[in-house]
Amino acid sequence: SVTTSGTTYSVTNAEGLASINSAMADNTTGVGIAINLLSDIDFTGKTWTPVDSHADTAFEIDEINGNGHTISNLTIEGQAMFTRFAGSDDVVVKDITFDNATVNSNDKINTSILTVQTYQNVLLDNVDVKNSSITGGYKVAPLIATVYNESPSTTVTATLKNCNVENVQVKAVTYDFCTTGMVAFVNAGDNDAITFENCTINNLKLIAP
Repeated sequence: SVTTSGTTYSVTNAEGLASINSAMADNTTGVGIAINLLSDIDFTGKTWTPVDSHADTAFEIDEINGNGHTISNLTIEGQAMFTRFAGSDDVVVKDITFDNATVNSNDKINTSILTVQTYQNVLLDNVDVKNSSITGGYKVAPLIATVYNESPSTTVTATLKNCNVENVQVKAVTYDFCTTGMVAFVNAGDNDAITFENCTINNLKLIAP
């Protein structure tokens, strides 16, 4: 279920998390949204179809707080679980584990379990991926933090901190640009930065054309 209090969605099961994706697809207005996981979530028997990351939307996610919980058995037919986060705000994703996730995409587009794409600072903190498989084109990785800084005078940072990838296969099928365990990408200002802190990758299998 999902309960809404101000701009926070408190999620306790797969249906509740999927309803947020539906709100994005319906172009529901929501700025500064936070997602707060209150329990482990099992997606067995369900398929997640993400919203097109390039479509217009008034729904912007600024934070996902997993509170130490695990999302398991997630199957994504498309680019990533959430591909659109914030227009002009910082984004934080923290304290969440993805276990036994499968991502399938044939498009030349960023493909991952979790792609954070925004115009300001991005922080992935204590986000883990294990026992999973990601197949797609362009940048292909379990975790992707992407910042498009439209103001050269503003400094932004893409940071992955305390993130761990273990027992994961990453396969690029259409375009061999970047196939790896984690991606941080910043485009624009001269002073923009990428930071990896205390991250680990173990038993990663890479397949590329």
